[in-house]
Amino acid sequence: MKICHNPFRALSFLSFATTNQHDSTATTSTTTTSTMKRVDLVKVGDIIPHQNIVQVDTDIPKPKPDHSEVLIDIAATAINPVDWKMAVMGVFLPDDLPATLGCDIAGTVEVGPDDLKGKRVATYLPANKADSKTSRGAFVEKVVVERDVVFEIPDGMSFAEASTLPLAALTGVLLADALVGMKAGDWVLIWGASSSVGFNAVQLAKRRGWRVIAVASGKHEKVLTEDLGADAFVDYRKDDVGSKVAAIMLEAAAAKKAGDGEDDRGKLNGAMDCIGTAESFTPSANLVDRFGDEALKKQPKQTGLLVVSTVNPFVMPTPPDGVKMDQVNMVFILEDAATRKAIIESSPSIFELKTSPILSVKGDVSAETVCKALK
Repeated sequence: MKICHNPFRALSFLSFATTNQHDSTATTSTTTTSTMKRVDLVKVGDIIPHQNIVQVDTDIPKPKPDHSEVLIDIAATAINPVDWKMAVMGVFLPDDLPATLGCDIAGTVEVGPDDLKGKRVATYLPANKADSKTSRGAFVEKVVVERDVVFEIPDGMSFAEASTLPLAALTGVLLADALVGMKAGDWVLIWGASSSVGFNAVQLAKRRGWRVIAVASGKHEKVLTEDLGADAFVDYRKDDVGSKVAAIMLEAAAAKKAGDGEDDRGKLNGAMDCIGTAESFTPSANLVDRFGDEALKKQPKQTGLLVVSTVNPFVMPTPPDGVKMDQVNMVFILEDAATRKAIIESSPSIFELKTSPILSVKGDVSAETVCKALK
């Protein structure tokens, strides 16, 4: 079992030693047995192997896909905050346990159409386990997935790297898509830029031609600015965020006044809250209200163009008049036709993003391996 230091709050992953598929350079060899192992949540509470997280010791039947599905032999499973929240807090679970947790996987297609069979793929399994229970979880050797949400992994990307992208990167895509008033050259505030979602959101914003103010702790400044291209950085632990952003906007406005040939400098027309707390959302919304384009503020809030998107799908503080809140809820994202379509269209491009360093836990499909990763 190997543990690697992870300087970012990125996704850790499980790499199951029961397969021969751990990285892009390994020779893939899917197993053909008719049974498999699975790790279930049987009781909400602390994360303790063999108490609330248990291995199904008796081999269970390998699932069989129908004509619209594929069977994936899992090589790596990412750990997301929602996984341990479900285990500890009991959200998005069926009334009667067990349930199999986990959302992000990468592996090899064992059963499927000829164009996918044997291919290295990754996918997002919905976090809502209330209906799927044990049939759509990631802490298992094999899983059946709908064909339309399975995507090939680039040759140079490992299973570990690929498994950390679906939930975090697709959340970033939806956060960015929600900023309907943004155009190339506008500034965007990304609060929580060093989180797994934020790491991807910075890259996605730069690809859209936006200027990025990254808010994170100081130790991440170099990576966010030099490696990912953030235009400005604010250390929320050391700086007064409002004052620092005001200084950045005033400097940008002065550059425009000096006639550098660029339009709309000094306009903060959107923000992405990648943390999802009142402490991150409220100042983000207030700054967009203060430095957003005055013309955009006149739009009705329901159709407003000054937007703060947030990863929190629950009750949040009301933003100022003229600023709209858009809440991204990945838990139910595949159940809505429009957002499912957006996910399908965006997924291939997320594998072009840089992946952050990850904390890896290698082992067989067991309660001990899963609990170690969740903690």
